[in-house]
Amino acid sequence: MKMCSSTLFRILTIAAILCQLSHGDGWAMEHNLAAPCGDRCSPPLTPLLSFRSPQSEDMLFANGATIEIVCQSGLRSVALTWRLHRNMVQKPFQAGKAEPLLANRFRIAIATAGLHPGSYDLRVELDTGLENQEKDLLLQRPVRGVCTFGWQADRMAIAQTRPADFKAFWDKAKADYAKVPLDPQEGPMQRFGPQAIAEYNVKGACLPPDFDPEGHRAKTVESCKVNFAGPDGGRVYGWLAKPEGQGPFPAMLVLPGAGFAARPRPLEHARHGYLALDVQIHGQDVDLPKYEPLPGYRDERVFEPSEKFYFYNVYLRVWRGLNYLVSRPDVDAKRIGK
Repeated sequence: MKMCSSTLFRILTIAAILCQLSHGDGWAMEHNLAAPCGDRCSPPLTPLLSFRSPQSEDMLFANGATIEIVCQSGLRSVALTWRLHRNMVQKPFQAGKAEPLLANRFRIAIATAGLHPGSYDLRVELDTGLENQEKDLLLQRPVRGVCTFGWQADRMAIAQTRPADFKAFWDKAKADYAKVPLDPQEGPMQRFGPQAIAEYNVKGACLPPDFDPEGHRAKTVESCKVNFAGPDGGRVYGWLAKPEGQGPFPAMLVLPGAGFAARPRPLEHARHGYLALDVQIHGQDVDLPKYEPLPGYRDERVFEPSEKFYFYNVYLRVWRGLNYLVSRPDVDAKRIGK
């Protein structure tokens, strides 16, 4: 593939994973960490700047002469200035000063006249009246933040930017990997009743003991560690959990967020009726005592040839996770979600 193909490959691969991670069912469990449950939200735990709009909960706007966005500051505030950018473009085309409200809030009004359908970045800078005197990087002044919103997103012109060899490249990659026998291996199956699920949620899955009880579909679930052949000669590891019984069950492939960490058993997914596989996309085991970033994840990245790029194998491990689910007789292959 040419350079443009590699660049696009990087963008599409990362974007695809992020979309799979951030868009799910309404009851989606946003933590998905193998950690004890606490009373704090996902990072950033207490954001210094947060955004909302009384016009749109999801920040997608379809009509109106003005878009109104309220910025809430977690610090004592003097003023807030804003700049409007086209998404991922550094040069702003509008700017202004927000209207101060009570309780360290600021109202930003953006005229929609002249806005083309698409996504935009609203970048703000908070004036706290203090000089930069904090050692904590999160509290250094000035405080800056960004909020991305969509204007008439359903009318966006979607450019066909895939290189001519895009499909052929991935068809070959998957075909080459398919030549490697799946060789699935499963550890001993463990049974979890209601109390055991609740205890595991709190101690090992960063969840409350009984998440969404009205959505339960199974009283007892089963779980085991699984692994199958990886694209790099290694193995791909994951935790499998399913309702007790033969199925077939709808299946779910559960993917992690960024970074390297242990994975939790998806017991709560199974209690909601899914045969779920939480896969370790980096080819590491799911329950190591310590994790180190692998070469190429951030530093020393290799972009050419594309097969050497770090996320090439990440994508293939995810794809093979779907193959593994389909191979199971207790999975309803027509009902698989991510």
